[in-house]
Amino acid sequence: MKNSILFGLGILAAIVNPANGAQLELNNNTLKIRTDNTYGGAIVWISTANSTLNLVNNFDRGRQIQQSYYAAQNLTRAGQHANYSPWSWNPVQAGSWTSVPSIVDTFTNDGTTLYSWTRPKLWDVPDETAACVIKQWTRFEPNMAQVIRVQNQLACLRSSTDIWGAPTARHQELPACYFIRGLNRAKIYNGGGSWTDYNYPQLVGGGWGRPNPSSKAMAFFLQNDFGIGIYAPAANTAWNCGAVGSSATTDSFSNETMHVAPLRTVSLDRTTQFNHTYWIVLGNQATIATRLDQLKALYP
Repeated sequence: MKNSILFGLGILAAIVNPANGAQLELNNNTLKIRTDNTYGGAIVWISTANSTLNLVNNFDRGRQIQQSYYAAQNLTRAGQHANYSPWSWNPVQAGSWTSVPSIVDTFTNDGTTLYSWTRPKLWDVPDETAACVIKQWTRFEPNMAQVIRVQNQLACLRSSTDIWGAPTARHQELPACYFIRGLNRAKIYNGGGSWTDYNYPQLVGGGWGRPNPSSKAMAFFLQNDFGIGIYAPAANTAWNCGAVGSSATTDSFSNETMHVAPLRTVSLDRTTQFNHTYWIVLGNQATIATRLDQLKALYP
């Protein structure tokens, strides 16, 4: 797989050597967001501009807010964890289940956009680089200080004779989101300022809950009514949503977490290029509702 070619950037650019390990940050005086090249360029931090309360869970490399894709048949292979055997072709932006990080070839901040070019690891085995490239562009939505826009791209580069075989329709996470467990008030957004509480399950041997928000949006709130919402217009089926643990911890490295993943059913072939964009909104219920309605009107 070819390394990316670094491109020219403006005066605010910061091109970071991925081998050094680094985070890049955008701060618009309302929100702060960070990506990390030891987590494949995934989003590892979201907060208000001056806050030390990170809303993103970083317990392992299966958490964060990140890209994760599924394709072809399930296989049993050497090195798989019992919970991930058999398993499909599953490149994960941050790394493998053994916490081996994905390879970030390009990691830049031009002052308005955080960009990464990543060769992800397959999740199910300790250290195997997937035959694909994952790209991500993260920026603030124009004229909406409380909103983050994330553009994702997967370019599959699989061999025509690889072991996983022909494409199979599978749920794709748009994206996989893991928040701190303290964001324990889950709500489906109905549009027009209306919310419905979602009684999510705790993951104890079973699967995630399956809400199906008609507005393609949900949000998760602390007890003080401050929270984080996600709008994923590309979703076309019920989402995954649930919790690990039962506390209200705000520790971003705790095993306890809130999870949500908007889903779209897609058959990824060996050379598929797949693109999608989603939006993240911070604020109280009224602010998030206003921004979600605006985003729905702009990006139906």
